Amino acid sequence: MQVRNKTLQLINRHTNEADRADVCLDSRIEDLALDSLAMFEIVFELEECFGVELDEQELAAMKTLRDLVESVEKKLAGED
Repeated sequence: MQVRNKTLQLINRHTNEADRADVCLDSRIEDLALDSLAMFEIVFELEECFGVELDEQELAAMKTLRDLVESVEKKLAGED
C-alpha cells in the first residue's frame, strides 16, 4: 500500500490536473504523457524512498503503474 500511494503521489506531481482523475494502477505508463525526465525523477525518487534499485531491463518491461509498483514491492520483499 505504501509503494502504491507513493507512486500515485509522484505521478500526480508530474501530470496536469485534467489527467489525474484517470490515473490508476492499471494506467499505461506511455499514456501518462510523461517525458523521460519526469519518468526518471519518479523512478529515482521511488528508489531513494524505498532503498531499491530498478535496472533498465525491468523498466523497459513495465507497461503499467501496477508493473512499477509490483517491481518495487518485489525488491522490498527480496524477490529480485
